[in-house]
Amino acid sequence: MRRSVLKTLQSMVVQSGGDGTLLSVVAQKLMKQIIQRAVLEQYNEVIEDSLKAGVISRSNGVGAIQRIRNLLKFNPNLVLLKLALFLHYGGVSAIFPYYTVHMKSIGLSIEEISTISTCLPFVSLICSPIAGMISDKLGQYRYVLIGTLIAAVISQTCILLADARIPDGFEAYNASAILYSINNETQIQITSDTWNTSSPLLAMRFVIPPSETQHCVREETFITFIPKEKEGLIATGDVDLDITECITPVEIEIIGLRLEDESRDAEYQASHIRGFWIYFLVRGVSTAMLASTFCSFDAITLAMVKEHNGDYGKQRFFSMFGLSTVSPFVGILADWLGSLKGYRDYSSIFLVGHTFWLVAALLVWKLDVKADKPEGSFLTNLQQLLTIPEIPIFLVFMLFLGTNFGFMDNYLFIFLVDDIKTPNFLLGLSVTVGCIFGLPFLCFSNKIIKEVGIVTIIVVAFWSYAVRYIGFSLMTNPWNTLVLECLKFLSYHMLHSAACKFCSIKAPKGLLATLTAVYCSTHYQLGRSSGAFVGGILISRFGTRETFKILAYAALLFGTCYWLTDVLVLKRIESKRIQRMKETEEESKTPFFSNS
Repeated sequence: MRRSVLKTLQSMVVQSGGDGTLLSVVAQKLMKQIIQRAVLEQYNEVIEDSLKAGVISRSNGVGAIQRIRNLLKFNPNLVLLKLALFLHYGGVSAIFPYYTVHMKSIGLSIEEISTISTCLPFVSLICSPIAGMISDKLGQYRYVLIGTLIAAVISQTCILLADARIPDGFEAYNASAILYSINNETQIQITSDTWNTSSPLLAMRFVIPPSETQHCVREETFITFIPKEKEGLIATGDVDLDITECITPVEIEIIGLRLEDESRDAEYQASHIRGFWIYFLVRGVSTAMLASTFCSFDAITLAMVKEHNGDYGKQRFFSMFGLSTVSPFVGILADWLGSLKGYRDYSSIFLVGHTFWLVAALLVWKLDVKADKPEGSFLTNLQQLLTIPEIPIFLVFMLFLGTNFGFMDNYLFIFLVDDIKTPNFLLGLSVTVGCIFGLPFLCFSNKIIKEVGIVTIIVVAFWSYAVRYIGFSLMTNPWNTLVLECLKFLSYHMLHSAACKFCSIKAPKGLLATLTAVYCSTHYQLGRSSGAFVGGILISRFGTRETFKILAYAALLFGTCYWLTDVLVLKRIESKRIQRMKETEEESKTPFFSNS
């Protein structure tokens, strides 16, 4: 019956020529209403069939078995994408947490680290949109992503060549092979005058050759049994603390001296400045390339998920799985190699990350990606977005959250290494714990957001930062880091999912990608920059522990302010919008022919 009516109406429209006559308008209105009713009836029939088959339960919607099947559903078209995401984020997890400690190991100060960390997000802010526009213009996301991955590996390798360390002196080995005999002497003085040098003596290396068992007295332990052969380092002014008196004659051979060379201070300072600028420029190129890889990977993931009817959350799951599993292993590797070399060496960490990125580039080459070209300009869309009141308020508080994110990202590991002496493997394990607690949320994010609300998740993210800050300010045991990092999923996984949900709800038609890009730039780039800048100033003035307390109070304040803003302002705006939408919907439901 419906098909015959539709064919009749279609013939009426064709015969009228679609010239705007009354017959054409009436036929189009009737055809539209009949099609909508037919779709609704078909939808109800599908629901009834699903209820009879037991696929859908009337009590709780989707049955438990079906939910598990949907969760574990395997899409063969997205396997390579999942592997590429795992490797890419695994490489990020291998390198990113150790950036700050690596900068400190090559001789950069806290102020210089703060300067670099402040400027780099602006590089990402500029390069990410440029990479996106190039990808859209070419319509080839793969080529842009592969090129940026290779460029990132090359620039990251150049980072290892930067060195800004200033030596505090120079070594002079086998200095005249001078022998000293200590026999019942309470103190010995060795200065640079002994070797006819103009530089102050910093330290000396000594060897006690084999002899009969020696019994020497030290101030701390009174009696010390010195082995037959011993080698060590004596710092200036500490000679009398190492060996103060020996019962039997002891010969000490000075095999090396460490002298301060004041004449080369200007040369060392120039070398330090040169190392700083080399690192800054190379790191800037690396940051630009890596920011482009994130942008390109997001575009590829969204395009393939849309094409193959996939689930974005499941792809994100593999990204976070890579982010959570690789870091502790590279930390253990760095500790092991450091124990062999006698100092902390971070080159192995970069090697692992670069290998992951190159393999990911090979997998991306095998992907079949079809890209659609966007419509409209970025500036025009951005101007349209800012006319919606909720969006500027949302972006302002995302900037505040990003400031906390940037502070933690730049200074937490420095605090853990310098103040608490945390080993590398524990640093990596803390990243794993923070990511693992967010993985279940990625599978059920829609339901959790629907239950608690977007605003609640954002407020909880602020308050979770406050709890972590207070915990770190009081921490003395490095293993407590794992407990506090369990809260990271509230301010990372849950926050990111809630923010993306906000963008999908509030973005005007056709502007979802634009709003999402603006949110990511505000939170992860501008916020990270402001966090590095503010954190560097506060740490230099108050110290790290006091800075944690200051930021804890600020996080509590901003979280409460956002909650009050939602209650007093945003909900009123939302209620007015809903009222207007209802009025518009009622007008659209008014039948073309009324009984009146």
